[in-house]
Amino acid sequence: MGEALIRGLVESNLVPADKILVADVRADRARQLADQFGVKALADNAALVRGADVVILAVKPQIMASVLREIMPALTNRPL
Repeated sequence: MGEALIRGLVESNLVPADKILVADVRADRARQLADQFGVKALADNAALVRGADVVILAVKPQIMASVLREIMPALTNRPL
């Protein structure tokens, strides 16, 4: 799902690729997305949230709680 969202945003020129940040539990997958679409891969979710204006959580339901716990300290009322 995340890849489809990235592809749509980049190919439609809605968002410049260099403005999209990605993180994945598998670092190799994040690097693959960076190479494929020109987006920026980050090492962890909290770092990604700190640098984002809009956050899209494209994760499997069974890991949503752990991702939310990881990013909560980095969330402010600024990101959408």
